[in-house]
Amino acid sequence: MKTLIALIAIAAGAIADGSPEVAAGATFDASDPIADSLIAAGDARVYVQVPPGKTVKARLLIDGQHGRANDVVRLPADDAQRAQNAGVADSDPAAVAWAQKLPQNLQQA
Repeated sequence: MKTLIALIAIAAGAIADGSPEVAAGATFDASDPIADSLIAAGDARVYVQVPPGKTVKARLLIDGQHGRANDVVRLPADDAQRAQNAGVADSDPAAVAWAQKLPQNLQQA
């Protein structure tokens, strides 16, 4: 079982027989095979809860208030959580490690 956040509205019954519609941005639980299918399709991603008061390194996915796409930034945990849930940042260690190798981030390493 995985807790996901919907990146798009997910139709009623798509997660399990009789399951309600899931609005974009809402969190929900799904079995591993269903979760993996939704993630692969780009319809959802794993929901990550970050403790408050902590800072988190994240790769930015789009240009925005925190920097340019593929910049690696350190954000307060609540900002990182909102950015990740909105699909504008990725705090997965593999994503951060990949982005840190880009020329735009080499001076920060």
